[in-house]
Amino acid sequence: MRRSELKPNPLFLAAALLTLAGSASASSDAAWQEHDRAVIEQCQQASQFPDAAPAGDPVLFDDEAGMTALLIQGHYPQKQMNGQAGQELCLFLRSSQEVFIADADKLAIGSDALPSTPTDAISDDAESKESDQPPSAPSGDTP
Repeated sequence: MRRSELKPNPLFLAAALLTLAGSASASSDAAWQEHDRAVIEQCQQASQFPDAAPAGDPVLFDDEAGMTALLIQGHYPQKQMNGQAGQELCLFLRSSQEVFIADADKLAIGSDALPSTPTDAISDDAESKESDQPPSAPSGDTP
């Protein structure tokens, strides 16, 4: 059996260090601004809206999901839609820079469409479930 001994190659080590240094700068403000610009540009190009525009800032998912989402707004170009406003959800896969577009007219938009806090929605839901339940019998324990 032949055994080889690997000796460090100075060129390989230098290339590895440069790669690591490049990775460290990938999370710089300039890199994230470039990422956001690419997301907006590619999502606008993939949209069916001729006047596609971002409806907010890109939403960055964690590295495990590996995608960024962007809500796009615009007006439908189809004659039968009469220029009706609409929105699309664009998913940008960071690894391949592919985009996927889906109709998002069902997503709520605007502050009046959402509860003032997420817990309000939970409380409202819990109250409605409680009102559907018959009252419970007293336990006999007094606080």
